[in-house]
Amino acid sequence: MDTAPVAALLRAAADQAVLPRWRTLRPDQVAEKSRPDDLVTVADTEAEALITAGLQRLRPGTPVIGEEAVAADPSLLDGLTTLPAYWLVDPVDGTGNFVEGSPDFGVMAALVEDGAVTAAWIWLPVHEHLAVAVRGAGTTLDGAAVEAPSGPAPAFEGLRGWYSDRFIPAEVVARADQDALSALSQRPPMSAAVAYVRLLQGESDAALLWRSHAWDHAPGSLLLAEAGGSVRHLDGAAYRPGVAGRGLVLARDDRAFAPFRRALFGDAEV
Repeated sequence: MDTAPVAALLRAAADQAVLPRWRTLRPDQVAEKSRPDDLVTVADTEAEALITAGLQRLRPGTPVIGEEAVAADPSLLDGLTTLPAYWLVDPVDGTGNFVEGSPDFGVMAALVEDGAVTAAWIWLPVHEHLAVAVRGAGTTLDGAAVEAPSGPAPAFEGLRGWYSDRFIPAEVVARADQDALSALSQRPPMSAAVAYVRLLQGESDAALLWRSHAWDHAPGSLLLAEAGGSVRHLDGAAYRPGVAGRGLVLARDDRAFAPFRRALFGDAEV
């Protein structure tokens, strides 16, 4: 698969609709969605429209499921797992960061075929990092292949990571080993796009979070998998877009999942 046209599309949407608004947003260009901390901006909606139109030109007839389109019409997710193929788009991942003027936001897209992610892109327009993966063909970061981790399987004690309790139920946090949670001392990036790139760069080893929106995690799940990592639910099941599961563990090395899960929750079901 030629990944260049989609990468160029994400870059162009960022250049046209997103970067000109970074640190220049007016109050009337920001709105709340379902919660006060769930924001949408004119950059989100315009970038999604540009990316959607571009993907439809590249692959006519394949539906495009965008985060902002779903916010306006949640029924777009109905029957997602039955579609033979579709695109997923997150036009500005980390909108809260974007609104605050932080550079930690990204533009993401994924192609899903027969329920599996087959191609993925993450573009961080301020940091200028591009991550691309094609199923069976590996992952590249800024044009260089990302090699799978080697050496001994990692132990929890050596992992650098973070957890976000923003959406994790209080009873789940209470069941976790509090010392293990405290050891996950990195600051959550508040952007899945940034989180996945940091994992690919080796700046983080693992993370625990709860929500599993397809547009947030479909791209990163393939990027990690093709580089020797994984995105798994707490029961060990591999992440698949549209398939429900409890919690998510992001791991740069798939072999880290078991010690990470065991250190936090032992052998108990969560």
